[in-house]
Amino acid sequence: MARFRHILLNFVDGRWGPAGRYVLVSAINVLDHQILLYVANSIWGWPGAWANAFAASVAFVPAYFLTRTLVWSVNRTHSVRREVVPFFALAVLGLLVSSGTSAVAQAIFGAGLFVNGASMTGYVGVWVAKFFVLERIFAGDHEEAPGPIGESLPGSRVRSV
Repeated sequence: MARFRHILLNFVDGRWGPAGRYVLVSAINVLDHQILLYVANSIWGWPGAWANAFAASVAFVPAYFLTRTLVWSVNRTHSVRREVVPFFALAVLGLLVSSGTSAVAQAIFGAGLFVNGASMTGYVGVWVAKFFVLERIFAGDHEEAPGPIGESLPGSRVRSV
């Protein structure tokens, strides 16, 4: 598994750098959130807003660790003030914005795919801003990693395995 991760991240790194890794990790985080949301809402029967808050709260933990280690390859001790609080604040902002756009869509169009679309639309703006904020927080805390054939990829932050 570690070898696959190394190959995949070096592939993404060589083409798109941190932004590509951010997109890849975000896709995993969205899947995690959506599974939790589905379980809480559809299986446990929780109201949508509560289910969404639950999913965001639980998904926050793996999202933080995946983003920190796979996007920016940071492995120093965690700084609550410098890393966790801003990451959490951006996650809460994304939750608030997506909940607000969902509520507006439901008021206008009723339940259905418009609500899902509005939620994703609201979150995308925060997601883009989150990349640039996290880049400032974690930038410079990496080592150059060898590429697939032992060369260092320009801007690479993936550590060899």
